[in-house]
Amino acid sequence: MKKKRYGFGTEAVHGGEEKGFLYNPASTPIYQTSTFFFSDMQEAAEVNQGRKEGFVYTRIGNPTIKAFEDKMAILEGGEAAQAFSSGMAAISAVLLEILRPGDEIISSSHIYGGARSFFDNILRKLDCPVRYFSPLEDLKKKIPALITKKTRLIFFETPSNPELSIIDLKLISGIARKHKIVSVIDNTFATPYLQRPLVSGIDCVIHSATKYIGGHGDAIGGVVAGSGDFIARLRKNMLLNLGACASPFNAWLFLRGLKTLHVRMEHHCRSAEKIADFLKRHPKVKGVLFPGLKDHPGHAVAKRQMSAFGGMVSFGLPGRSSCRRFIDNLHICRLGVSLGDTETIVLNSALMFHSEISDAACRRLGIEPTLIRISTGLEDPEDIIEDMKTALKAV
Repeated sequence: MKKKRYGFGTEAVHGGEEKGFLYNPASTPIYQTSTFFFSDMQEAAEVNQGRKEGFVYTRIGNPTIKAFEDKMAILEGGEAAQAFSSGMAAISAVLLEILRPGDEIISSSHIYGGARSFFDNILRKLDCPVRYFSPLEDLKKKIPALITKKTRLIFFETPSNPELSIIDLKLISGIARKHKIVSVIDNTFATPYLQRPLVSGIDCVIHSATKYIGGHGDAIGGVVAGSGDFIARLRKNMLLNLGACASPFNAWLFLRGLKTLHVRMEHHCRSAEKIADFLKRHPKVKGVLFPGLKDHPGHAVAKRQMSAFGGMVSFGLPGRSSCRRFIDNLHICRLGVSLGDTETIVLNSALMFHSEISDAACRRLGIEPTLIRISTGLEDPEDIIEDMKTALKAV
């Protein structure tokens, strides 16, 4: 019998936890254990060989982690999901499972710096070259032109970090199917509440659960959702052998975060719209990047494939010194590298990570030196706007 599909909020609260636990607790228990014992050798053999349901060792499975995985699979519309110790562990596991030495990958140039570093430092050693496309190009022509007989995978983000560029999910899935390559998306910025790539034909979805899924800045983790066959391969080959498993406690924190994801994302999105509108009208601001703005190049696509435009806003100032003065004069907004938390967080990558190199050198690395990224928090947006208004006076 086919399982009834409920609304997102109902699934976020109840999905993946229907089996219940001993004594029917309101909150999923934290199975803070490394090992699970057996009553006899027969049971041990049956569980270890997969002939009986059960758990052996938390590195390869745990009831709390499984509850988180099951809920993520439901929310993403996938058959299964696998949790990892971080978003980068999830990305690494997916790519290493799919690629073999000599294979090629196509990727958007607008991606998280950690993923770009993995391409440069790990895939290069495996002789897996990466061919890049810009989301601002004509992708119907550009991407097929990059595909060769060795291409195995296409990787992208939408919205991207930190440019917030938008890529058409159905366009990518159609190209991937036609050329028989695997499509992989980092869906961290949108979350399954704003878009569900698997429903649009994308093969594999990755999240840094550290961000919006956790939502409180207190846990690191990653998760992959996709077909049952692929997740089984990922669990058997990558999780078992690399050992980048999630912790039960962090899985419990992510379960807690998912129960309020829809409520938090609504607030993040409303705040981002108000902040983007304020920045758009400010005379000192040199361009605002937010998919909800009608002049954003990806606005029409984002409106079609997302239920709202996300909680991230990026904008430019005249120079690095202006960025420094703006950030140093903020009082409510916090300076940090993460996103999706309850606090509004700002970041300028050039000042934080590349202060010793020129603007031109930053741009060659794909970093716009005068771009400030804002992750809207759960504060009253009017207070954040006033904080930014005061800081802009110092620019």
